[in-house]
Amino acid sequence: MKKLLAIILVLCLSLTLVACSGQQPAATDTAKPVEAVKPDEKPADPAAESAAASGVSATWMGADLSGVAGAVGGGWYSSFAAFTELVTEKEPNITFKVSPGSGIGNSATIGEGTFQMGWIYPPMAQLAYEGQTPYEQAYKDIRVVATGLSPQVIEVVAREAANLDSVENVFKNKVGMRWLTPNKGSTTPALFFDIMLKYYGVTEDDIGSWGGSATHTPYSDWAQLVQDGHVDVMFNQGSMPFSTTTEISANTKLKIYSLPEDLREYMVQNYALEKYTIPAGTYAFQSEDVETLQMCSGLGCNANVDDDTVYRILEIIEANLDEFKSISGSFKNFDLHTAWQNTGTVPLHPGAERFYREHGYMG
Repeated sequence: MKKLLAIILVLCLSLTLVACSGQQPAATDTAKPVEAVKPDEKPADPAAESAAASGVSATWMGADLSGVAGAVGGGWYSSFAAFTELVTEKEPNITFKVSPGSGIGNSATIGEGTFQMGWIYPPMAQLAYEGQTPYEQAYKDIRVVATGLSPQVIEVVAREAANLDSVENVFKNKVGMRWLTPNKGSTTPALFFDIMLKYYGVTEDDIGSWGGSATHTPYSDWAQLVQDGHVDVMFNQGSMPFSTTTEISANTKLKIYSLPEDLREYMVQNYALEKYTIPAGTYAFQSEDVETLQMCSGLGCNANVDDDTVYRILEIIEANLDEFKSISGSFKNFDLHTAWQNTGTVPLHPGAERFYREHGYMG
């Protein structure tokens, strides 16, 4: 009997060893259990995810912004629409409603809070902030987010037959020239023409008393007026080369002039303009560099836009800089290292300042 029990025990142990030899070692099992999705579990908060991925605060909830651009169909409107599409695509917690505006009007409507963000000209923003002409009151809530976008260059071009010596000579020697600028009240070139007259201490009536004149009319009339000999000098501001000047030069001999150094310095110091050189050869009739001024457009906002929203928008521009520059050919020289400069007396928005400092663009 004892012998039989021993045989049975040996057989049981053998079967156990065979069964164990067919198992995989536990140490090689790397499969992880799949966690069940709880039906009452809420999806992740997009705003919290954005905050975690950027420099905005964890409590930031996004923003619904009203934006102002330029006239419908114009370059400012289309570029601002493309800009807002970029922002909202990269940051779903920001939305924009875009409305038409103007180079002079935007600084006022943003400053008064009708719109929260939009394209501006820093010199216009400064005049609005200080309540100077063409603004009837001060708009102290206008702020700058970024500058250095589309450059608009001031140019003084005369018919060669006018025998203009220099811009300075016209005013110092009271030479009767017939000037041409765009419409007053709605265009920046006409405003800068008035600022130039103010610098030299003369008025349009004075020009008339010298035998000259000042005509304000849309660009569509310029070619005919010049070709018919009704004007001598064009005072303009636009992207180089200016298409109207190129058109006129096809049938009329022209000459382009530098602005006097002291006038340029005055307008840089007082109106947030920048010095600019029109390179020789920009026009077929131009053989030398011409020293003048430029005004670059920028992004402005109301002071009440929260800091995190402004910071987040600049983060998006930085992270998608090539795409941002591709919005307009005039954005090609935009540089975040200098985008905080040339604001004149208008304060930089605190959210923008924090961004430029924390990202190493501003000392």
